[in-house]
Amino acid sequence: MTVEEFLKSNPPVELGYIAQKMFPNNRYAKQYLSNKLNNNDNRKFTKKDAESALKALKELSIEIINLDLE
Repeated sequence: MTVEEFLKSNPPVELGYIAQKMFPNNRYAKQYLSNKLNNNDNRKFTKKDAESALKALKELSIEIINLDLE
């Protein structure tokens, strides 16, 4: 499964969270990512986008792995 397919398949992670990590200076990051994933407004999900999304997902996985009970 590719990063793009994972993000399109209703992931268990809030898309807005990933979008904010990918585009921290974009006020409308969630909508921007959604447009790219759905090819709206001639926006394409690029390899660079996939790399950025994968980085955000890996950072989140590290945060989850490092959680403690107390």
